[in-house]
Amino acid sequence: MAPEDRVMVFAVSEPRLTWTSLFFDDFPNAEIYIVGGTLRDVLLGRLPKDVDVVIRNVVLEGVEKWLIAHGACDFVGRRFGTFKFVPHGCADFAPLDIALPRTEAIGEKHVSGRKGLEIFTDYRLPIQEDLARRDFTINAMAHNIKTGRLIDPFLGLRDLSDGLIRAVLDPQQRFYEDATRMLRALRFASQFYFAIEEKTWRAIQNNLDLLSVKIVDEDGNHRYVIPRESIGKEFLLGFIAHPVHTLRLWLESGALEMFLPVIASLKDVVEADDETALQKTMNALHLLKRPGFVYQYGIKEASPSILIAALMAFTQEDQAKIGFSICKSLHFQQFPESNRAHVNCKDVMWFLKHLHDLQSQDPASMRPSRFERLFCSPRGQELLMLTHAVLIASGQHTVERERLHVARRLAQQIQDQLDELGVEHLPKLLHGSDIQELGVQPGPVYRELIDKVRDAQLAHKIHTKEEAMSLLRTLVRDL
Repeated sequence: MAPEDRVMVFAVSEPRLTWTSLFFDDFPNAEIYIVGGTLRDVLLGRLPKDVDVVIRNVVLEGVEKWLIAHGACDFVGRRFGTFKFVPHGCADFAPLDIALPRTEAIGEKHVSGRKGLEIFTDYRLPIQEDLARRDFTINAMAHNIKTGRLIDPFLGLRDLSDGLIRAVLDPQQRFYEDATRMLRALRFASQFYFAIEEKTWRAIQNNLDLLSVKIVDEDGNHRYVIPRESIGKEFLLGFIAHPVHTLRLWLESGALEMFLPVIASLKDVVEADDETALQKTMNALHLLKRPGFVYQYGIKEASPSILIAALMAFTQEDQAKIGFSICKSLHFQQFPESNRAHVNCKDVMWFLKHLHDLQSQDPASMRPSRFERLFCSPRGQELLMLTHAVLIASGQHTVERERLHVARRLAQQIQDQLDELGVEHLPKLLHGSDIQELGVQPGPVYRELIDKVRDAQLAHKIHTKEEAMSLLRTLVRDL
């Protein structure tokens, strides 16, 4: 299918674009373009979640009045000249982003952050000039909905076909305008598994310092022009898609040393087999992205939390502490649970805390309640999977690796028993309130009592609430 035809099919089938025919009836001279990431994704054969359009040849007030009459409209601001629009009948869809053509210029107070750019909106501006302000050629194309014509002044379609990230016009200028574009280049290269054009790549390597520029705010505090959460966002979006490719790009560009120096330093840690700790980290991440490996654990794909934990698996110090520091400094928890890049930082800490438990503990002799907490849950299966990947990546056949197989077998036996009973887990026979009724004051002893009763239940020595209370009374008398 020709690129223009592919976009036409999308434009006709996308419910959020049906309003365009009515708009043309009221504004015959209007031009409406599908632009940016929406057009790029459609040309790549992907179904975009977000829809971005530019309306030309209609004054701002006219666009706003029409949109308000035909759906829910939120005017983002005159500085940007953009609207969030949900057409009638599309309440279950994400809003469209609708903008008028605009240009951007560097102001007197500009310091490589997007907020410092001066925005000029002009409904008469040719679409080619609007595209000229954009970051990369693959994002600097437009599709004219009325004529079906693809406007591609910077050969973005060719770069899309070649799998290449190339800055629009001068990359030095593009990155000085907005330094986060450098990280967006790394992210797009990871998400699409593209290469980065040589001139654009050199400009990234030479301008990374722009990402650490600080200014003094109105309160006299020094702050980064580029927020650290923006750094974390771009890293995560690339890393979740292709973690190994992301690490290589960040390492070779210099970004890893700048923002994740603990991880970058792993390249200098040479293990007994002459492989670096960073390469072992990549090996573990590669395993976690292999469907055949994760399917062994009944998991569709490794979660972002598991991938981030694997990132710290070969660090030399307190791994949980390092994980907490990185998650906090780069705001890895910023995405909501509904986002596929959501990282649960508490889970990351838990995985790292228990990653090497099998070094010192034999699962066959582990008390049942502890084994259950560690391995008999979806999170426990992820822990086993992470441990497995790290042990394979380590390249050593250790006692820990033997214990892993024992733990997997025991966990499967417990799961088989639950399946026979038709339950997800054995119901708890005892709660803290039961202990309190026997006059025991709240404290650490509660956990010990509950665990002892749970041990007996998991060992099939007790089965009912009455039996659990009888055992509890005995335990309390022996305190």
